[in-house]
Amino acid sequence: MRKVVLTFVALALASMALTIHGSGSTFVYPYISVAAYYYRGANVVYQGVGSGAGISNLLNGLMDFAGSDVPLPKQSYCKLLFERRQVIHVPVIAGAVVVIYNVPELRGHVLRLDGKVLAEIYMGKIRYWDDPRIKALQTPEVARLLPHKPIVAVHRSDASGTTAVFTKYLSKSSREWARKIGSHLIINWPVDKLGNGVGAPKNQGVAETVRITKYSIGYVEYAYAMKAGLPIAALKNADGYFVLPSPKTIEAATKGAMSKWVCILHAPYAFADALVLAPGKDSYPIVAVPYMIFFRDSPKLKQLVQFAIYLLNDKLQEAATRLGYAPLSKALRQEVINELRALIR
Repeated sequence: MRKVVLTFVALALASMALTIHGSGSTFVYPYISVAAYYYRGANVVYQGVGSGAGISNLLNGLMDFAGSDVPLPKQSYCKLLFERRQVIHVPVIAGAVVVIYNVPELRGHVLRLDGKVLAEIYMGKIRYWDDPRIKALQTPEVARLLPHKPIVAVHRSDASGTTAVFTKYLSKSSREWARKIGSHLIINWPVDKLGNGVGAPKNQGVAETVRITKYSIGYVEYAYAMKAGLPIAALKNADGYFVLPSPKTIEAATKGAMSKWVCILHAPYAFADALVLAPGKDSYPIVAVPYMIFFRDSPKLKQLVQFAIYLLNDKLQEAATRLGYAPLSKALRQEVINELRALIR
C-alpha cells in the first residue's frame, strides 16, 4: 500500500513539473493561448490579467513567467541584478497598439491622427471632434464630416503594457506630455479630471466601451480592434506618412528598429524604445514586441525555454498574422533561439 501511495505522489509531482503557469499581457493573450492549446511539451496555463499584474505575479513567485508588452521596470530589474538574479526577456511576436473610435458620421471613412493631437485629446486640451487641430489632419471630405460633439477619451484602468506603449508614442510626439506625464503602466489621466475620460479594464474593456459609446476614442491591441470590428485610425509615423496597421507595416517597424537591438535576452530596453516611431515610410508608429519573462534560476527553466522556442517557430509565427500580429524576422528569431538553447546546455 505504501509503495502505491509513493508511486501516486511521484506521478503527481511529475505532473506538476510538466505544468508551467504564466499571467500578464492581454495584448499577447490571443497568441499565447492558441500556442498553449497546440503545445505538447508541457501543460501551459496562461491568464490575461494585464502586464502590470503579470510582472507583479512573477516577482512575488506566484507564476513561472510573465507576459508583458514592455520590459520589466528598470527599478525592479536593477534590484534583481543586485540580488544576482538574472531575468530573461524573450520577444515572442510583433504587434501594434491601435487607436479606435466611434464617430457615426465617419462610417466608412478613415480618421487621421498624430501623436501630438492624441496627447492633447488625453490632456483635455482638444475636447470636440471638429476641433481645427483634428480637422487639419484630414482629407477635405472627412474634415467636413467631423461633428461638434464632445470627445469621450477611453483608457485602461489597470496597470497595462498597452498603456505604456501608447503613452511612449505620446511622449515622443509631445514635449508637454513627456514632461508632465510620461510613459508608464498606470497613468493619472488629465482628461479624467475634466469629466471626459473613462477607464476600462484590459483591452477587451476598452474595445467594448468604445463600441457602445458614441463619439469615443480609445487604444487597444490590434487583434482586439479586429475582433470588435471597430474603425482604426491612420497614425502619422516618424517619416510623416499616415499609416494603418497591418502585418506588413508592423514588420516594417521591426526592421526599422533592428539596428538598435542589443543583448536580446538580457537588456531589451533599447529595442523596445526604438519600435515606437521607428524610421521608414511604411512603418506603423506604435509597435510593441510582447515578452515572455522568467528567471534564469527557475526550477522549470528547461520547460520555459522549450515553450519559448516553440513560440518562435515558423508555422506559428506565420499563422499569427490572422490574429493581427506580425512575425519577428527569421534572423532575429534564430538568434533568440540560439541564446535560449545556451541557457539549458
